[in-house]
Amino acid sequence: MQNKERLVHLLKGITVGIEKCQATPLSQEVLIVWGDHNQLFLVEAFAVHRTLKWSARLEVIQKTGHVPQLEDSACFNKVMLDFLKSLICWLMVARNKVPRCIGD
Repeated sequence: MQNKERLVHLLKGITVGIEKCQATPLSQEVLIVWGDHNQLFLVEAFAVHRTLKWSARLEVIQKTGHVPQLEDSACFNKVMLDFLKSLICWLMVARNKVPRCIGD
C-alpha cells in the first residue's frame, strides 16, 4: 500500500496532458534524457523542459526510444558524466573555489 501512495504522490507532482505539460517547479538541477523515438511517453520532451525552465537540461539521444541508457549506453554515459561534471564545477564556483579542468 505504501508504494501505491508514493506513486499517487509522484503522479500528482507531474501532470501531462495532450494540450499542455505542467510540472512542479524544482529547486535542483535536472537532467532530462530523451530518446528521439520514444513511443511510450508521447509527450514532447521539449514541453517538459520548457515547463521546468532554468533548472532542467535536456539531452535528446538520436536513434533511441524509451530506454536510451540501454539502447546507446556510450552516449548516455557521456551525457550523464558531462552533467555531473557541470554540477561539480557549479558547486566549486558557488563555494568560491577555482575549479580544475575536469576534462572533456
